[in-house]
Amino acid sequence: MSMGKSRRFVANYVGVLMGAALGFGFGSEAIAADTLRLRIGPLQQTLAVDDLEAFAETGELPTNLRPYKSFLGSNMRSFLRKSLNVQPEVATQFLDELWRSPAGKIVLDQLQVALPNSSVDGLKSALNSVASQELNLSALNVLRAYPAKELTVDLTAVAGLLLQANLPNLQSQILSPKITNDLEIETETAVAIIPQTLDPTTAGQQVVRRQTVVLQDYQRDRTIPIDIYDSPVAKDQLIVLSHGFAANRRFLDYLGYHLASHGYTVVTPDHPGSNVQSLFNSGLTFENLLPAEEFIERPKDISFVLDELENLDELAEFQGRFTTDDVTIIGHSFGGYTALALAGGVVDPPAIRNHCHQSNPLMRSPGDWLQCAASDLPYGRLNLRDERIKQAIALNPIIGEVFGAEGLGQIKIPTMVLTGTKDAITPSLTHQLLPFNKLGGDKYLVVADGATHMSVTDLSNRDSPLSRSTLVPEVMGKEAEPVRQMLKALSLSFVERREATAENYDSFLSPGYVQSLSSETIQLRFTQEISVELNQFLSHLPQAKIQVARAQQLQFPPQEKSVFSFWRSPHKSELQPYPTGILNANLAPLFTATQEIEAHNFYSVAYLDAMPLTEQWH
Repeated sequence: MSMGKSRRFVANYVGVLMGAALGFGFGSEAIAADTLRLRIGPLQQTLAVDDLEAFAETGELPTNLRPYKSFLGSNMRSFLRKSLNVQPEVATQFLDELWRSPAGKIVLDQLQVALPNSSVDGLKSALNSVASQELNLSALNVLRAYPAKELTVDLTAVAGLLLQANLPNLQSQILSPKITNDLEIETETAVAIIPQTLDPTTAGQQVVRRQTVVLQDYQRDRTIPIDIYDSPVAKDQLIVLSHGFAANRRFLDYLGYHLASHGYTVVTPDHPGSNVQSLFNSGLTFENLLPAEEFIERPKDISFVLDELENLDELAEFQGRFTTDDVTIIGHSFGGYTALALAGGVVDPPAIRNHCHQSNPLMRSPGDWLQCAASDLPYGRLNLRDERIKQAIALNPIIGEVFGAEGLGQIKIPTMVLTGTKDAITPSLTHQLLPFNKLGGDKYLVVADGATHMSVTDLSNRDSPLSRSTLVPEVMGKEAEPVRQMLKALSLSFVERREATAENYDSFLSPGYVQSLSSETIQLRFTQEISVELNQFLSHLPQAKIQVARAQQLQFPPQEKSVFSFWRSPHKSELQPYPTGILNANLAPLFTATQEIEAHNFYSVAYLDAMPLTEQWH
């Protein structure tokens, strides 16, 4: 696959995954079916596919469809109107791999429930036929592509599937006003406690330098570029930022500069197995979109980086910059998982397997698909804690069932969790709100009502794969500015808790201050506990059913009950020389042009030649 086609694949993959699983199909000219037989219990009505298309375009129901008005509402119309442009070779490859996977069988089983007189071969034929056309993905064209003149549609089953597939939106609509109102405090109280002499959203006094260094982990064969944001006067605390799946180390660029301007050294590594560049690999398939071992390798990336920073801290170039025994980690999405694992959360692959092998693929959010990749881990429970991590902030983290029922309770350090009520990637209820109650130690919950998965991102990431998905709308740009301002203020105040100036920032870690940063479209709330009443409300929200209709339950051998720990070695290894040379001042983590990193995007890069380390100060 060419690089250009690979990039288009990355930009559309999330949409393809959700669209194919829900049966949206890949656009095509009419091939066979032109008549539908709608069924509700004993009632049946035939209509032309053209009539259904007219309804999707205009919202007007033909006379013969008015008895079905309750089923053909806004959700159905929205479903029919969804479309996505996908390259034929990408669509064909995706479907070929889907049919060979256990998830493919479940998808076909569910589609046969909604289309009761269809066959597996017929469904495959329809989807494969339209996959070869370079047109838009749409449900109507899949119906047309089915190899029969008439196709029966069970509207009751379709409505159930749509309700389940749209479950995060339904939960959000119910949850948003309740949680916003319950956590609201009086405006006068909020304004009264805000200090007038200090603003944590503004940049500090320090001049910020950003440098890029590339580390090489020879034992794990991983090349890890890192950006270092520092200032002339560094505080005795280190901050590490961990990006999400299909992102990179620049995802929270503005936050790195903000914290460094206040004197903190910030390090942002790239995770080579799950960053955006990993999606360009020619061997990428549906089954290995996210390798299971990434749930182990990502935390080990951070531990390796901390080991190497200890070595760099002894060099004149960086002396005193890296306080690696006092680290706050901030992670987004998959990086949020990474932060929680390093904070002490015990990963529970058996719990993930139990959940994912029983759950319906049609009902999974993108975050659910990603967590289910960990089902293939051949372990019992995994302890990936690094004791150098003293605090953690998890932004829209992938949690779900990753830590099972008890894993989060092993976290004993202060932890902050951010959730967005309109997050369709890692839905708020299952990935943040319910897991929040399981956290041990001091904990803080920030609710951004109206925010989505990508609302925290740097504005430069507006063209990222997730933000450009037409199936998962994102709130970014100016509308999301309150979220970015809040994150700057709370992350700074959170790390200042460990400084002598802690008292100056205590008032910012409060419901009143956070609420004061709200806008008309995004309401912000802050709490350290979820009330009993709100917990009861959350527990009664509609949940996806575990039972998989007509799908064979997969059997797996029992897993050995044990805890695997990946502790930092007590013996610090010597800095290994890079095989092609060493940098001046014996700086061994090197940048080379062979690493396929777009060097022209760097503010500062360490090179192999005799030139001094280039840098730029801001």
